[in-house]
Amino acid sequence: MEKLNWPEVAEESCQSTTKLALIQNLLDEFHKRKILYCHWKSNEHLGASMTGDTDLDILFDAKHKEELKTLFEDLHFKNFKPIPQKQYKNIEDFIGLDFLSGKIVHLHAHFKLTLGETYLKGYQLNYERKILHSRVFDNKYAIYRTHPALELILLFFRESLKIRHRDKLSIYFNKRIHYNGSILKEFHWLRQECSDRELKIILQELVEHHKAIFKFVTGDFNPKELLKLSALLKKEFAGQRLYPPLQALLLRWYREISITALKKLSRLLHRPVISQRINPRGGLIIAVIGADGSGKSTIVANLQKTFSKKLDVYRTYLGKGKADNFSWPRKLLVDLKKTFASTKNKEKKSSPKLNGSTTGKVEKASFYKCVEALIVSFEKRKKLKHISAAKRKGMLVLCDRFPQNQISGYNDGPVLHHLSKENKAVFKAMSKMETRLYDYAERNQPDLVFKLIADARIIQERKPSLASTEMLQSKIEGIKKVQFAEGCRVITIDAALPLNNILSTIKKEIWNMIP
Repeated sequence: MEKLNWPEVAEESCQSTTKLALIQNLLDEFHKRKILYCHWKSNEHLGASMTGDTDLDILFDAKHKEELKTLFEDLHFKNFKPIPQKQYKNIEDFIGLDFLSGKIVHLHAHFKLTLGETYLKGYQLNYERKILHSRVFDNKYAIYRTHPALELILLFFRESLKIRHRDKLSIYFNKRIHYNGSILKEFHWLRQECSDRELKIILQELVEHHKAIFKFVTGDFNPKELLKLSALLKKEFAGQRLYPPLQALLLRWYREISITALKKLSRLLHRPVISQRINPRGGLIIAVIGADGSGKSTIVANLQKTFSKKLDVYRTYLGKGKADNFSWPRKLLVDLKKTFASTKNKEKKSSPKLNGSTTGKVEKASFYKCVEALIVSFEKRKKLKHISAAKRKGMLVLCDRFPQNQISGYNDGPVLHHLSKENKAVFKAMSKMETRLYDYAERNQPDLVFKLIADARIIQERKPSLASTEMLQSKIEGIKKVQFAEGCRVITIDAALPLNNILSTIKKEIWNMIP
């Protein structure tokens, strides 16, 4: 059998291109520690992986597994666990944060060549040694990647083994004969990088039916041809299946149905639903507080956008809120108030004006405000329970504001405290009830709090409001004075700094706090 002479590549000839600092450090450590690795697929758009825009799919020699865990820990990569329906044999998820860019880096660490249908990956091919020992060094990106001829063969294998029963029906009845987009781009790039001779030699080393398979990998790349190849490969790799056929089918259906349902639930219900990855070591609750106009909502939205790409994030708003986010009791209360006001207006127009006491009106208005305040506090308690549940599940929790029981009347504190000495029993009872609800927040505090502090005049310029400068300054001073539990880390941020600087600091602090 003819042998292929794999290329010898000198590392000193490397002419590295732009990549994230975290990825550069990672690769430098691989080379320094002589870790046997290979970026094994999708190398056509390797540049996007180097800048954190797509994931890194790296195959490692299993003998380095323990050393790699130490290395990842040193570089602040965290090992997150996908939900059970997305866990695949011998593939682990390590996620890091590039502090300079604020980008998430997702590394799929493969210790075996596991591939196959979406939601299952039911095959494990014993080609790790072949891939690792035939790897080539990419001078542009300073990384080892799969030999192009071997990667092209694996591309045919990957896409063929992905074909499901419904895909067969689609190919037969819809006559779908072409791929499009990035997969075709990847195929054409690899085809130009290797020769038929290389493909033939490698196939002779990999498979028994190499002559028949050679015709496919040197032919057209379309679903109809891959379907034919699929039948051949399933016979070839029958001994390398992870599950018997019926078990594989039922398991894949279960996973797909449950994942689809979880995604829809996470969108429809504002409850902590896990659908991606969680931290098996425990979740983290982060709160961002500050006066109106300090940038709380903008910052929390950006944090959610960054982290929710790869992690399960539960975001909640713990202020009084806007009408479109009211609970049904508060919506009912607002509707009753509108109905009552409309009825009163009609009575005023149809009845002569009478000179009477306004005491009744004042009491009714006060009672309405008390009921509203109690409903708001109940809403906050419900949200705090969801927050605790999210943390127990290992989620990253982002809170826009956080209730406190130290300052009354503003800064998300109780508003009925002044009624605690009221003569009327009903108002006194309402005040005590609200206090108990805010005490719950004191007992269930966040792990990390960011206080956004800036001069009142700067905040007013950003967000002109009805509040006077003096009132705004009082709120800012109140934020400074609010205390949190001993186990809570509190960081004060200058809200007058550029947004990018603030976000960079906050993301770094969050990442360092994640266990």
